[in-house]
Amino acid sequence: MMTAMAGSAQVVIDHHWSNTDAQSLIGLPMGSHKTIVDKQGNLKWSQWSLKRRPLDSPIGFSSQMDGELAIQAFAGGQALAMKSQELYRGRYPFVESKLEAGSVVLDELAFAVDPDAKRGAIPTASSGARGLDVVRLRLTNNGENAIDTTLKLNGRERNLPGHVVSTMLENGAGEDVALVTEAAGATVSAEDRGLTLALHITLPAHATRDVCVHVPYEWPAKRNMELSQESPEVLLRKAVEQWDGLWAQATKFDFPQREMSDFYYSSLAYVLILTEYDARGDLWTLDGPAVYRQYWGRGEYFQARALEVGGFLRPARESVEHAFHIINDDGEWDGPPASGWPAWDNAGGNVAAAWDYYLFTRDRKWLAAAYPYMLHASEWIRDHREESSLEGVSDVPEGARPVRRMIASRCRPEPDPPLQPGEKPYWYGLLPWSYGDSGLPEGHSFSHNFLAAYAEQATAEAAQTLGYMNDATWVRKEYDAYTGAIRESVRRAVTLEKETPPYLPAMPTYPQGAYSQGFLAVYPTQLYSPEDPLVSGLIARMEREEKQGLPTNVAWAGPAGVWAGESMNMAETYLLRGEKQKAANMLAAALNHSYTTKVWKEEILVDVTLPRACETPHSKHSNMEGTGDMPEAWANANLVLLLRDMLVNERDGKLHLLAGLPASWVPVGKLVVVQDAPVTTGGTVSLRAEHVSKKVWRIAIDPHGVSRGVVLHAPIEAGERIRAVRIDGRAVAAQAEIAATVAAPSVVEVELE
Repeated sequence: MMTAMAGSAQVVIDHHWSNTDAQSLIGLPMGSHKTIVDKQGNLKWSQWSLKRRPLDSPIGFSSQMDGELAIQAFAGGQALAMKSQELYRGRYPFVESKLEAGSVVLDELAFAVDPDAKRGAIPTASSGARGLDVVRLRLTNNGENAIDTTLKLNGRERNLPGHVVSTMLENGAGEDVALVTEAAGATVSAEDRGLTLALHITLPAHATRDVCVHVPYEWPAKRNMELSQESPEVLLRKAVEQWDGLWAQATKFDFPQREMSDFYYSSLAYVLILTEYDARGDLWTLDGPAVYRQYWGRGEYFQARALEVGGFLRPARESVEHAFHIINDDGEWDGPPASGWPAWDNAGGNVAAAWDYYLFTRDRKWLAAAYPYMLHASEWIRDHREESSLEGVSDVPEGARPVRRMIASRCRPEPDPPLQPGEKPYWYGLLPWSYGDSGLPEGHSFSHNFLAAYAEQATAEAAQTLGYMNDATWVRKEYDAYTGAIRESVRRAVTLEKETPPYLPAMPTYPQGAYSQGFLAVYPTQLYSPEDPLVSGLIARMEREEKQGLPTNVAWAGPAGVWAGESMNMAETYLLRGEKQKAANMLAAALNHSYTTKVWKEEILVDVTLPRACETPHSKHSNMEGTGDMPEAWANANLVLLLRDMLVNERDGKLHLLAGLPASWVPVGKLVVVQDAPVTTGGTVSLRAEHVSKKVWRIAIDPHGVSRGVVLHAPIEAGERIRAVRIDGRAVAAQAEIAATVAAPSVVEVELE
């Protein structure tokens, strides 16, 4: 269990709640090749990249792993067993696996590298990278006697098996599966009808030997002389330098405990890896490498925002611009685009992502180009809310009745309680019937409507900024009408609730449904105050039902499972309520549900004796098995956002600093550093908080040339109080929240006792 210990920065992370069917990922930032590394150390990949997928590909088109390199190791005839997997040096997105049998240890290091990339260069659609995966296999004999070892390699490419050709595996179409480029003096043989490449190595006592395998991306064997001839150590150094160069451009968030910082930087890496250019050069943010190698507008908001707060503004902008190319001609933004599922939260995610990019950059010219798409989506929302007002009404003629759009999968029907004569439908004024998602019945989920209303709010703000006052007037009026309809529907839904206290419901007629995305009403939409009684009621219900430190009944698994990535999004509500220790505790539990390579599965089943939200293939899984994809981009994006918001976040035009930082995270003599953090109030800020002694903190705030209103939250434990506050040496009122204006261009020094 991860616990923040008073007076110490120790945050114990042992991953003991990780899913048992975990897998890891290596790849290049914004590259089209993503390689899964399974728990046995085998490499697997899909040929169904965005550049070659058919237009009608359904969700899961990339879950067919039709490329593989299986790696088996033996010592004295005994198979080596996996002992551990972790990231190289704790943060680089390279998977380091350790296997053992007797005195023999195999260290397998798998990483992706572009030998021609420049240090810190962010790839573009036209980069033309010649990337490859590299596997360094380091065998060590810790015993007193020599021992015979064998490495067996076999696999396939484009689902064609690899045939042994000298020290290569080549498929029948003449493409490489794998090349052994360094063989440690091994004796090489072909086994299993020529489908297995076996390397036999006699290891002297206390000796180490290296074998290196290259896995080029979709490469014809006849062009192998064009591949990099550099040693594995040179390629590893280049791969490290490429990520170091990217992180050097990123916002710096450094915590006293190295592993917390490692989670931040590796999560940024995974968000970058889980993007991809399609055939026309559009950059997609993806939710995963296989099943969810798709684009969802609601995910776009969180993933693009993670890129923005991390300092990667260009990729964030490109991902938003991709959304502009998939909007329907009538303004509808459904998703994922290949499926056409009616999921109205996608409009909110796309519009909000566009508005966020403007707030971080203040690029009015870009906003002017984005605005027509935002307006068109808001017009669609305004017009199509009429459909719900006609549902179930007896005097609507047959030909004018709303349709229920087709969806590929179903959870359960939405309850439709009888109405009194003249009574409006429970979902009157909401958007039409749609895909439920996250374990909700198909119908009229509130989360879809919370984000769709947020789209109208963002459009109104954009219209005001650009001087389109007529648009601003009607969109604000529409937003007021829409949010009024949402609140009225929520009010009626509460009357159907069977538990107390009253809580913010999931759906108008199914309030007990999975409620994770109900917190969208608070973060980021601010439709409901974090202290609203219905929000408090929802939190009370969530806390009552939690397991392993996380809420249950959050999605498909229902009461049987938890969703660590989504829980970090929900922890933002705790943060906004001023309950920083609860936010920190939820973060702690989420980190302990990650795998040792700092990735998450979507949901994890924790008690299969309990009912599921939906009867799906997930119902057949066992305790601690996961559902969905892995890594899940939302989880790593939400980690970036939560860690950032605990130190710097914006509310009502002011910057709130250290609002979520427990004092125990920064022991005496240590400091936490934020450097060049983009903020939606414009520009960047930096921050340095040092715990000088048991009673004294020194905090430096650099506004980077912009006068800013700030609220500094004193990093003190519950029950403690501030006795003295000095700003630039001048005494001010001692209180836990210090409001001040930081005038440009000064660096303000605050001392707390």
